[in-house]
Amino acid sequence: MQVEATQVEPTRLIPADVWATIRELGVARRFEDGDVLLHHGGEGRSCYAIRSGIALVTVTSTQGATLVLGRRGPDTLVGELAALEGAPRSATVTAKSQLDTYRLTSDQLHATLERHPDWAVSLLEHLAGRIRSLTERYALRSEDLRRRVTEVLSTHLEETGDPVFRSSREELAGWVGATREAVIRCLQQMRADGVVLLRRGSVQLVQATPITR
Repeated sequence: MQVEATQVEPTRLIPADVWATIRELGVARRFEDGDVLLHHGGEGRSCYAIRSGIALVTVTSTQGATLVLGRRGPDTLVGELAALEGAPRSATVTAKSQLDTYRLTSDQLHATLERHPDWAVSLLEHLAGRIRSLTERYALRSEDLRRRVTEVLSTHLEETGDPVFRSSREELAGWVGATREAVIRCLQQMRADGVVLLRRGSVQLVQATPITR
């Protein structure tokens, strides 16, 4: 079973001057919805800078379940960790819409970082924050499902200012690491308690719960 997420990484990582270098060194490539850019376990010889569109980042567990690590939008990179290390891919990246990108080889990525040392520092800080966020997220698996659902909805509200989390139940299940059925039961109880409003393809947080960190 594949479970997906609809939150897009909010950070626009690539400024205009870095884009100029990427366009100079890289090769433009367009993907269609459903195309796989990078395969888990594949050789880390390149990465992609996303100009427009959305990409989904996933891994598959030993039990065959697909876990969502995140979604990447415009002005972000995918595959950069493996390209920097020259290591096998740690995740699969799939286009979730028409996706316009520039492909950079490992050498071209390193050249871009050398030309823009301030951006290199920002990229490293961003990667560290992403790893920390994933660690915190999956630590929540040992906690109550309702708390995990509330965490996702509240974080979305904090980051976007939008109380409406637009996703299918499968997608929300991917974020909290639970089954679709368990999430549906949890949301129904939260609706009965007046915490959320449920609509097809969305969940609206009515009562924001402070996040304890």
